[in-house]
Amino acid sequence: MKEMNEDVAIVRNLISDIIALRVSIKQFYYQKIKELQLDLTYEMIQVLAVLWRRKELNQQEIAEAVQKSKASITPLIDNLCKRDLVMRVADPNDRRNNRIVVTKKGFAYQEQLVPVQAELYERIIKVCDKQAVIQLQDQLQKLTGAIS
Repeated sequence: MKEMNEDVAIVRNLISDIIALRVSIKQFYYQKIKELQLDLTYEMIQVLAVLWRRKELNQQEIAEAVQKSKASITPLIDNLCKRDLVMRVADPNDRRNNRIVVTKKGFAYQEQLVPVQAELYERIIKVCDKQAVIQLQDQLQKLTGAIS
């Protein structure tokens, strides 16, 4: 029983550390957004980042990629549209569906945020060598698989 309690404590601490890392990353981006005086939220950047990588998606695909509900994605996309960073385009294969695409202005924001992302990566690599990052990624994927 004592060994089980120790295992639970170790896992609890791991989960706390993962959450703390997530919060630190979010705070890092909030600070940089403020410094750059971008009229965006962290959540909007998450949506843009997915679109920068995948070019165009529907709302459900975006929701899945950022792990949010489709209902919570709608106002984010509305706000990004109002800022002319993305636009809704009718899906030629399904008129009931819209594809969300990044505008020229949206891609200009990407250019501003690339150095921010590079700084974050550099900070991580300073404290963890490449092999440690690869091993950590492998372990996190195993944990995700065990829970999913």
